[in-house]
Amino acid sequence: MDVLNSAGITPFHTFDPMQGSASELADMLDSIREGGEDELSSLGSTHPLPATKLEAEGIDLAKGRDGIEWDDATILFIALRATDEDGGPAEPLDRGISMERLGRFPTSDGNAIAYLREYMIPESEDDLGSRLLTQLDVGLQEELRGNDELSKGCGGVNLHGWLTAAEVEMLRNHLQKSAWKVANHEPFDGGIRDVARHLLIILKTAEKRGVGILMRSPD
Repeated sequence: MDVLNSAGITPFHTFDPMQGSASELADMLDSIREGGEDELSSLGSTHPLPATKLEAEGIDLAKGRDGIEWDDATILFIALRATDEDGGPAEPLDRGISMERLGRFPTSDGNAIAYLREYMIPESEDDLGSRLLTQLDVGLQEELRGNDELSKGCGGVNLHGWLTAAEVEMLRNHLQKSAWKVANHEPFDGGIRDVARHLLIILKTAEKRGVGILMRSPD
């Protein structure tokens, strides 16, 4: 199969511009669900940007988690996705061939980042690049968190993971400069290098705009 031929591949993975970090808010939601202190009521003072986005959607954070009918995944998505000055969704990181190639990779799950993780041989075991790719691909999913509460949301929201703006630069540097190799059993000739090339375009755009990346797909 030609690695560049994505016709007929149904899953579409999206790489949205993200403001802030998913880590602290994700940990906060996990803690609340497990009976910990409800810190959402003070989100405005600790994390003003995501608080502003939630309040713009009519959320009264003073009531804490009990005052929000949304599931955790939807809270994360609304709180973290980058917005323009008018509050609407920010411009996509790419409208061309790179988003299409990464979004509809010709594997059974259509996931180009999972393919990269499986067939790219890192320069060293569990190096920074490998950790960042894992965080982008499954950082909010059951594979790492033990449940899918932060990934499965209403309306077909399926969050994978994220990179902060700083991590975008780190991964871009890794892909460009580290001595990673390609597994000799890679099923698509040139597939890894093709994914890396298009991912670099997305990363460079995010870096130029000073935003992170939130990866998602249809539920």
